[in-house]
Amino acid sequence: MNEIYCKLLKKEMLSLTDSDTMALDVALKELEFDKARLYDFLEYPHNLAFIAECNDDICGFAYGYSLISLDSEPQLFIYSVDVLERFQNMGIGSKLFQYIADYSENNGFSECFVITSKDNKRACRIYEKAGGASDYENEIVYVIKHKNSENKRMEV
Repeated sequence: MNEIYCKLLKKEMLSLTDSDTMALDVALKELEFDKARLYDFLEYPHNLAFIAECNDDICGFAYGYSLISLDSEPQLFIYSVDVLERFQNMGIGSKLFQYIADYSENNGFSECFVITSKDNKRACRIYEKAGGASDYENEIVYVIKHKNSENKRMEV
């Protein structure tokens, strides 16, 4: 297997017409992400996306948000880390998440965090390998779902 390269995905990279864009199109389709929605996502400066590449293929994708709070420096919340199925069990998830952890440390974030279930042993190993630790013994996440939220756009 060749070297795995990770990088921050910039909005400008979505409008190129080279092999990188074609590889991204293939990866987004496999991950069931919409390219137009990704473009809209990257319009907001606090939204970040990362990719892992191997042999001119996009093999991993992650995205998250810079969170600003009143009592700390910005934090990087990673919402999703995905490795395409044909590239799993090759260390790509570890490499991608380590890149994200390093990126957050080198770019002024006080911390980087991700939420997963304790049952997701593979993800837990990746996050722990990058230096992550669960500070909470009794975590609960409450979700309030809104009807027809897919058809509404947030006004800013």
